Amino acid sequence: MPLEKLIERILRDAEEKAEHIRSEAQMRRREVISEANREAEARYHRMVNEARRTWEEEKKQRVTMAALEARKSILEQKQEMIQEVFDRTLGAMRDMPEDQYVDLIIRLLLVVVEDTGGELVMSSRDRERIGEEIISKANTAFEQAGKRGRITLSSETRDISAGFVLQAEGVEINSSVEALISSKREELEPEVVRILFGGPETGVRI
Repeated sequence: MPLEKLIERILRDAEEKAEHIRSEAQMRRREVISEANREAEARYHRMVNEARRTWEEEKKQRVTMAALEARKSILEQKQEMIQEVFDRTLGAMRDMPEDQYVDLIIRLLLVVVEDTGGELVMSSRDRERIGEEIISKANTAFEQAGKRGRITLSSETRDISAGFVLQAEGVEINSSVEALISSKREELEPEVVRILFGGPETGVRI
C-alpha cells in the first residue's frame, strides 16, 4: 500500500476514533447533566416539602399557643369576676345598715361564745361606733339563751373589714367577714360560677 494511502487511512481511523470519543463524551456529559438536574429537582422538592412541613408544624404551634393564651385570658377574666362577687359580698356585709349589722354580730356571737365568755376584738371603726352596744346586747342575748358566758370589749383592735375576733382562754376564734367568706368560698364558688356563666364550675377551668 502506498505510503500516502496508509497515512490517509491512519488519519481517517484516528478521526473516526476521536469522533467516537467526542460522541461518547457528549453523551456522558448529557447524562451527567441530566442526572444532576434530576438530583437538583429531587433536592428542590425535598427542601420545599420540608419547608412546608416545618411551616405547617409552626402554624399548628402558633394556633395552639394562641388558643391557650385566649383560654388563659378568659379564665383570668372569669376569676376576676368571681373575685369581684366575693369582694362585693364583703363590702355589702361591711356596709349593711347598722341595726342589721349589730343583729348579725350577735347571732355569730351566740354560735361561738361558750360558758367561759371572752374578749371581743373588733376593727377600730366598729369598736368606736358600736362596740359597747354589741357588748350590752350580746350579754343580754346570752342570758336569754341560758348561756353563762359573758364578753367584754377588748382595747385591742384588728385590721379587719367587719366581724370580730373572739379571744377566750388563750384561743382566738376568727369570725371576721374575711375569714367567714374565705371558709365558705370553696363551697359557694360553684354556685357563683353557675349564676355568672350559666354552667358548672368547669366554665373556669382550662
